[in-house]
Amino acid sequence: MERLRGNAKMILWSCFFVVVAVSAQGYNNPTVEVEPREKVVVKVGKPLRVMCRIGVPLAGCRVEIPGLAPIILKPNQPSDDGISYDGAGLETGQCGVTIANVKDSYHGDFKCALQPADSRSETIGSLKIIVAKPPPNRPELLLSQAPGERYKKGDRIEMSCSALAGRPSANVSLFLDNETLPRDNSRFAYNTNEDSMATVNASRILDWSDNGKYIRCVAEHIALDTPMEAHKQLQVYFPPQEQPTIERFGYVIGRAGIINATVYANPKPNFVWKVGDEEITEGRTDQSQRLQTTTARETRPGQWYVELKIDSVQKIDTEKFYVLEARNPEGTTKYHFRLSTSPVPEGFDLDAGFIIGIVVGILVLLLLISLIIFARATGRWCFAGGSSTRNIGESDIGDPAASIRLLRFHKPKTGDATSGQRSDTESAGRYSRSETDGGSGRPKRPRIMLSQLFKRNKDKVAGSDTDTMRTVVTVDDEKTPESGDVMQKNQTAEGGLVYAELDLTQREATPPRRVSEDKTEYAEILYTKTEKNNEEVTDKK
Repeated sequence: MERLRGNAKMILWSCFFVVVAVSAQGYNNPTVEVEPREKVVVKVGKPLRVMCRIGVPLAGCRVEIPGLAPIILKPNQPSDDGISYDGAGLETGQCGVTIANVKDSYHGDFKCALQPADSRSETIGSLKIIVAKPPPNRPELLLSQAPGERYKKGDRIEMSCSALAGRPSANVSLFLDNETLPRDNSRFAYNTNEDSMATVNASRILDWSDNGKYIRCVAEHIALDTPMEAHKQLQVYFPPQEQPTIERFGYVIGRAGIINATVYANPKPNFVWKVGDEEITEGRTDQSQRLQTTTARETRPGQWYVELKIDSVQKIDTEKFYVLEARNPEGTTKYHFRLSTSPVPEGFDLDAGFIIGIVVGILVLLLLISLIIFARATGRWCFAGGSSTRNIGESDIGDPAASIRLLRFHKPKTGDATSGQRSDTESAGRYSRSETDGGSGRPKRPRIMLSQLFKRNKDKVAGSDTDTMRTVVTVDDEKTPESGDVMQKNQTAEGGLVYAELDLTQREATPPRRVSEDKTEYAEILYTKTEKNNEEVTDKK
C-alpha cells in the first residue's frame, strides 16, 4: 500500500511540473497572429500577401513556402524570385511576405518562424495555401431512367449534378432552363490528392409545359472565367391541351378568310377539321373546293400551328360550327370556333395591367365614398360646424322648461287689405325677435352653414320628459287714437301681454331623431278683446 501511494505522489508531481513548464514556455513564446487566418484560396499567377506578427520586436524572420527552401526575410532586401519582406519593420514585431506570382507548386502548408529579440528560440505560425485548380472536365448530369428518356405528364424525375477533381470543390447547381431547382441534398467528398467532388440532387413533378426545356448542370469555380455546363432536353408526352371556345372577328363577305389555331401536344397529333357533317384532314379540301386545310407546323417543341382557309367568305360560313379535333396516343381534344363579320370589340383583348388598373380605381372610389359617409355621420373634417352657431333642430337655451320666445304683433291698418288678410302666424314668424335686429328693426336672415345640414346633434328639448315652451306675444295697436285718453286706454287694454303656452310631453324615452325627420307644427294665435275693455271704452266716450 505504501509503495502504491508513493507511485501516485510521483505521478502527481510529474504532471504538476509538466504543466508549469508548458505554461512558462507559453508565457515566454507569445502566439503568432497570422493573416489571413487558417487558409487562403488563390489562383495561379495571382499575388499573395501573408502577415505574421507578435507583440514584441523581432531579431529574425523566416518563412517556409511549399515547394521552396526556407527563406530569411529582411526589410529592404532585394528579391529576384518575386518573394520579398512585407511589413513596418522587425522592431514592430511584423514578419510579412509578398509573393508576386503564385505557382501551382505553392499549394500546401505555409509557415513563418519569428524570433523575438530577447529570445534564442522561434515562434511558429502556419497557414493553408490552396492554389485553385478547376475541374478538368465538364460536370456530369444524371437523370432517373425513363423509357427512351421520354417522360409523361405527372412523372417524377430525379436529377444529380456532379463536378469532379476541383480544388477547392466547385459550386454546382441545377436549372430548368433559367429556373433554379431547389436542392434535395448536397454533399462533398475528398480524395487523398486533396481534390474534391461536389454533388447536388433535385427532383420535380413534370408538367406539360416542361416539354422541350433543358435541365442544366452548372459548375462554378474560382479558377474558371466562365462556368462549365452539361444539359439535356426533356421530352414530356402529354395529350392536346384544352382551350375555351375560340372566337374570330373581322371577316369580310366575299373575301378570303383564315381560321388558325395553336395546339399544345406531344407527340404530334393528327388534325381533322369538322365543318357541319363534313370532315377535312390535313392538306385536303372539302367537296365544294372552298375550304382547304394546311399541314400542322411545329413552331416550338410541343406547339403546333394549323390553318383552315376559306376561299371566299359567305354569310352562311358565319352561321356554321367549326370543330378541330386533335388526337395523339395520349388523348383526344376538340376545339370549337365561331366566326363573325363584326370588328374586334373594344376591350376584347384587355391585358392584365389594364384590368388591374380598373379594379384599383373602383376600390379607391369605394374608399372615398366610405370616408365621406363616415365624416358626415360623425361630423368630422369638412362637415364640422362652428361652435358659436346654433344647429338646426337644437334649442338655444339649455333648460327647455324655461325657454321663452317674445313675439311682437302689429295690428294692420283698416285700409290695408293685403295686410289684413295675413294670418297672425305669418306675422309672428316674420317679426319674431329671434330673427329681428334690435338696432334697426329690420328682419335679419338666419345664417345657415353647410355643416349644419349634415351634422347630427341631439336636441336639448328632447332630453326632458315634460318640457314647456312659453311664447310672450306683444300686440301693438297701430290705430290713430281719437283722444289722449282713448290712446291711453287702448295702450293699457290692447298693449298688454298675451301669454301662450305650448306643452311638449314626451311619452317615452326615445332616441334623438334626425332633423330631416322632424315635422313642423304651427299654432294660430287669435287676438280677442275682453268685455271689460269694451265697457271702459264706452263709458269713456
